[in-house]
Amino acid sequence: MSIKPQYETYRYTGEICRLQSQSIVECRLPGSEINGILAVYAKAIPTECSCADGEARYKGKLLLTVVYEDGERKICRAERGAEFFHKAEGSDVTPACFAKVFLRSENVSYRREGSGLYVSVIIGADVFVYGGKQIEYLVGGEGIVAKTEEVKLCKTVCVSGETEGEDEFETDYVGDVLLHSENAVVTRVSVSVGQLDIEGEINLNVCVLKKDETVCSYERLIPFRMTVPSEDVFGSVSACAVVNVKSAFLSAGTDEEKGRSKMTLSYCLSADCFLYIQDKFAAVSDAFCTAAELTLKTVNDRGRYLMNTTKCVERVSGLSALSPEIDGEYLLQAAVLPRAEIACKKTERGFEAEGVLQAEVLLRGQEGGYKATTLSLPIAFPLDIEGEEAEADCMVCGLNVRRKKNGETEAEATVKVCVRAYGTSEWSYVGEAIEGEAYGENDSAVSVFIPKAGEDLWQVAKRLSCTPESLQKSNPELEFPVKEGERIFIYRQIE
Repeated sequence: MSIKPQYETYRYTGEICRLQSQSIVECRLPGSEINGILAVYAKAIPTECSCADGEARYKGKLLLTVVYEDGERKICRAERGAEFFHKAEGSDVTPACFAKVFLRSENVSYRREGSGLYVSVIIGADVFVYGGKQIEYLVGGEGIVAKTEEVKLCKTVCVSGETEGEDEFETDYVGDVLLHSENAVVTRVSVSVGQLDIEGEINLNVCVLKKDETVCSYERLIPFRMTVPSEDVFGSVSACAVVNVKSAFLSAGTDEEKGRSKMTLSYCLSADCFLYIQDKFAAVSDAFCTAAELTLKTVNDRGRYLMNTTKCVERVSGLSALSPEIDGEYLLQAAVLPRAEIACKKTERGFEAEGVLQAEVLLRGQEGGYKATTLSLPIAFPLDIEGEEAEADCMVCGLNVRRKKNGETEAEATVKVCVRAYGTSEWSYVGEAIEGEAYGENDSAVSVFIPKAGEDLWQVAKRLSCTPESLQKSNPELEFPVKEGERIFIYRQIE
């Protein structure tokens, strides 16, 4: 063997795969005292996630708040909770990997069985699996003429953190808090040495029972800031974060004389941060041997990196659909659990956000009974962002619903969106060099070679199986890239 290749190893953390899964969780309520369900708030919170061979396993808690009308037409509240365990299958997952899981309540339904009422929730999971990756690359070696270039790659580091906070505000007199929902959206992530600084807003929506036994809803935007330490925050780093309300407790104190209530929200936020770090190393991009054929195995890889983040505010409005449809004379009482699901779609005109805004609408009849229906408003608007793909988190604020005389329902709201734009980084390197058959001996003292126009020094040297240094030495007046009609002389020492 005339070559002795030398290799080096580069280790980094990267995304292995993305998985999706669904599970169904049920909770039982005593159905005898429930005349009709008005609203169900289902919140799924991940508690644990681990990786095994071929699957990512995750545990979570489902917290249910059910607002209902009893047999005497009184508005009541019930709370339930359940733990669940599920998995997402993926052939690339191993015990050495780690995963981040994001849960969402996709559908809520209920049914009566005997004396019980069963609430079923479909919980969707997006699982991002990360793990250690290893690159074995050629750096040169004895008998190898190598061309070395800088390889730029993108690696991903995940860090998490939590923070607690409290907010107080006053409202009109409140008899009882029926339910409250919270949604957090990140507006800014800044990177400094050793830490990430995250800013955003929490949208609090509260449904309350008033003193006169009617219901209404309140809304409040709460700004937050949190810091997540990380030893990996240095150099060329871009970062984004997803913040969830891990827990929230709302209490109300009343002042009978003033007819006012003071509400206090205590909350805990959890942040999952993703650092996209661009790194580089020198590796062989091409090589040959002067004495024998050389087969190169080139490795191509790619990774995603964060290009930028942007926030936008869009006012949406229009006629909305109600499911089920409401017949008869009913007065609008409250719109609760406002939410929106949007997807970022790339078109010829750029990125667009498409999705649907939803809320639970509570209406009261002339005889005092309540009806509940789900409002849906399709939404679409352009996004001023560039990249190859995009993801978005959003919240719905200032929802206003109006019932028209002809029975139609109009809705308008402000949608606040945080959009993350991603690009793709591609890199290649020589992972292995394999020696082949030896070249036949050339006993000519001088060879004349006519190159192709535009070939550079490396291309010519590789075709002639001689080093670039020896080629330049024997042709000192030759300029590269070569012109058409050039002749190159190769001199050999004859023993």
